[in-house]
Amino acid sequence: MNYQIFIPPIVGAAIGYITNDIAIKMLFRPRHPVYIGKFRIPLTPGLIPREKSRIAKSIGSVVSEQLLDKDTIRSVLTSENMINRMRAGIERIIDTNRSNNDTIEQALLKFAPKELVDATVSDLKNELSELIHRKITEYPFGATISKSVLLKLTEKINTGTFRLFSGFLDDSLVEHISQGIGEHIDKAIAENSEDIIRSLINKELDKIKYYKISYVLDKYSTKLPMLTDFIMNSYITVIENHLTHIVRSINVAKIIEDKIESFDVVQLEEMIFSIMKKELKAIVRLGAVLGFIMGWINLLIQI
Repeated sequence: MNYQIFIPPIVGAAIGYITNDIAIKMLFRPRHPVYIGKFRIPLTPGLIPREKSRIAKSIGSVVSEQLLDKDTIRSVLTSENMINRMRAGIERIIDTNRSNNDTIEQALLKFAPKELVDATVSDLKNELSELIHRKITEYPFGATISKSVLLKLTEKINTGTFRLFSGFLDDSLVEHISQGIGEHIDKAIAENSEDIIRSLINKELDKIKYYKISYVLDKYSTKLPMLTDFIMNSYITVIENHLTHIVRSINVAKIIEDKIESFDVVQLEEMIFSIMKKELKAIVRLGAVLGFIMGWINLLIQI
C-alpha cells in the first residue's frame, strides 16, 4: 500500500490546525507594538489590543441600544414577577422590624450620615410647610367661612327673636358682606399661617423621629397594606414616566465602554476565552478538517 498518498491530507490538516491556532492567538498577541528601529512591524499589536477602544465602544452601543434598551428594561422592571418580588421584599422588611426598638432617627442613621439625615429632614420640613401653606392660601377659606356664618345668622334671625329683621339680610347682601369679610380672613391667613404651619410641622416631625419602629408598625398596622400599595404604585409610575431620563442619566453604553477599556489585554483575553473556549477550539479543529479535505482534493486533482 502506498502510504505517501496520506501525506498531502495529513500535511493539509496540520497546516489548517496550526494556521487557525496562530490566527486566533494573533487576535491578542503581540500585546504591544513591535518595532525594528522606528519601523513598526505590521500586525503588531494584535487585532484586539489595537482596536480595544473601538471594540469597547461598539459593545457598549450594542448592549445599550439592542440588549438593554429602555423598553427591555421597562418590561423587566414592571413585570409581574418583579412586582411580586418587590412586594414580598417590602412585607418581609415590615415583618422583621415589628420588634425593632430603634427610633426612626436611629434607623435612618444606619443608612446615611447624620449630616445627610438632618439635611433631608430639614428639606422635608420646608417642603411640607410650603405645600400646606400654598394649599391653604389657594383655597377661599375667608369667603367660605364668612358666608357660612352669615347664612347661620340669617337662619337664626328668620326663626328666632329677631324675626323683625328677617327681610334685612337677603342673598345679595349676604354675598356682599361675606366677600368683604372673606378678603380680610384670607389676607390674615396668608400673612400669619406660614409661621404657624412651619412651627407645627417642625414640632410634629421632631416628635415623630423619636418614635420606635415597632411602635409605628403596630400603631399603623391596618394602614401598612395601603402603604405597600402606595410604594408599588409610585415605583411603577416612576418607571413608566421617568425611565427614559434615568437610562439616559446612567448611560449604560458609557459604563460598559469604560469597563472594557479599564481591562488590560490579559484580562480581556481571559474573559473572551472563558466565554468562547469551546467555540475557539472548534475553529482550530475545523481548520484541521478543512486542511485534511483540501489535501485529498489536491491529491485527486494531481492524479
